[in-house]
Amino acid sequence: RPKWILHVAAQFGCPVGCRMCDAGALGYAGNLSAEEIVDQIRRMARDNKGLDITGRPNVEIRLERMGEPSLNPQVLRALKLLAGEFPRPGILPWLSTVAPKSPAVAPFFEELIGVKNEFFSGGRFQLQFSLHSTDEKKRAEIVPIKKWGLEEIARYGERFFSPGDRKIILSFAPAPEERLDADVLCRVFPPDKFAVKITPVYRTGAADRSGATHPWKQAPAPLLDLVHALKSRGLEAFSTPLPLQDDLQAVFCGQLWSAELKDKAAVIAANRAREAQSYISAGTLAAKALLWRRETAGFRNREFPLRWERAGLMVMDMQHILLDPRSRAYLPAARAIAANVRRLAEAFKRAGRPAYFIFHAHENPSHAEIAAILSPFAETTFLKRSCSAFSNAALEKRLRRDKIEELVFAGVATNLCVESTLRDAFDKGFLCFLALDASAARTEDLHLASLKNLSHGFSTLGTTGEILRCFPEIKTERAT
Repeated sequence: RPKWILHVAAQFGCPVGCRMCDAGALGYAGNLSAEEIVDQIRRMARDNKGLDITGRPNVEIRLERMGEPSLNPQVLRALKLLAGEFPRPGILPWLSTVAPKSPAVAPFFEELIGVKNEFFSGGRFQLQFSLHSTDEKKRAEIVPIKKWGLEEIARYGERFFSPGDRKIILSFAPAPEERLDADVLCRVFPPDKFAVKITPVYRTGAADRSGATHPWKQAPAPLLDLVHALKSRGLEAFSTPLPLQDDLQAVFCGQLWSAELKDKAAVIAANRAREAQSYISAGTLAAKALLWRRETAGFRNREFPLRWERAGLMVMDMQHILLDPRSRAYLPAARAIAANVRRLAEAFKRAGRPAYFIFHAHENPSHAEIAAILSPFAETTFLKRSCSAFSNAALEKRLRRDKIEELVFAGVATNLCVESTLRDAFDKGFLCFLALDASAARTEDLHLASLKNLSHGFSTLGTTGEILRCFPEIKTERAT
C-alpha cells in the first residue's frame, strides 16, 4: 500500500524564524488547541477518499514545518487524543523540533517521553531534531532562538530511546556552500539510537533572501560523500530528495507563496481593525438593540402583531463573502448579527414556515455562497442583481404560491438591500416586520436612519426575541 504523509500545524504561524522557513511570514498568532490539531487530521481524512486512517497502515502524521510543536503544550494532549481515536499500529506520529531551550519548554520534552512510552511504544513514534549544521555558531544563525546544543540533544535522546523504538532522526538541510562534520556527528551521537537525514532546501521566500535555497533531485557529491562516511563508521545516514513539482514545494518549511500570504494577511489585519471599530459585535448587540428601541420610539407609526402562520422569513445577502474575516468584502456587523439570523431561521423551520434566502451577485454567481452558519436553512434561494430582491420576478410568484401575507426581514445592509426590498414588499401588499438586531449596515448611523424610516412608514420593528415570542412554542423565550 502507498504511504500517506499528513502535515499538521501546531501553531498559527511560527515564532522561531528559521532562515529557510516561511512559516512565520504572517507572524505568530498563538497555539492551536488539541482539538484543532486533531481536526486537521479528520479534515484530511474527509477530503481524501483513498485515505482511511482507521484501517490503513503507513499513515505518517507529521507535526513539522508549520510551527514549533514543543512550544505548544496542547500537542501532548493531541497525541493522546490521536492514540484514542486511531488506535492502529500503522499510525505513526512524527514530531520534528529545533529543541528550544527554556524552563518553560523543558516539561514538554519530559512528558513527551511518557506519552511515547504509554501510547506509541514499539516503534510507533518518530522523533526528529532539525539541526541543519554541526557548527553551533552556524546553527545559531539558521535557527535564531536559544536551543539545546548537540551534546544536550544526544543526552535527551539516550533517555527518550527505548528498545524497539525508531531511531531518532537528526535532520540537516544545508545551504549550497555548507559542509557538515562527520567527526562531530559520530563523536556525539550513538549510532544505535540516532540516524542522519540530509534534505534539499527548497525555494521559499526566506530561503531565497538568505541565500540558503539548495534544491536537488540527487544529492550533490559532498553530501553523498558525507552519507558514505557516516555509514562506514556505523551511523545510519540517508538523503531524501523529492520531485520538484510546483504542487509539492509549498509543503516545505512553511509556504512558498509567502508574498501572496502576506497580501492575505494584510486583508485579515485590516478586517481585524474594522472589527475593533465596528459599531456592533456579538457581545454588544443586545445592549445596542435596547438603545435602538429607544431611539426609534418617536418614529413608529406601524405596529402590528406578527401572525406566524401567515409569515415567511426574508434573509437578505447573508453571504460567506461578507462574513469571512479573510474577505476584502468583509462586513463585521454582518458577522455580529449572524447568530440572531440563525435563531429566526431555526424558528421558522420548526414552525413549518418558509424562509427565503436572497443572494446578491452583479457578475460572479460564485459570490452568492451562503454563510456556513445559515447553510442548513437555505433551502429556498433567489439571486438578485440589484438592491431589491423583487427584481427577480420569481420571488413574488413564489411568495404568492406559498400564500405568504407577512414577511419578517433580516440581513444586510439595512439601508440598501433590506430597505429596498422591504419597501417593494410593502407596495405589493405584504405586511412587513424588521428584526432590528438581526439586520445591520456598514455604520450605526446608516442602520439607525433606516430603522427610523422603515418604522415610520413601512414596517413594524422588533428584536429577534420579540419576534420569536410570536411563535407558540417559543412564547416563554425572553425578549432581548
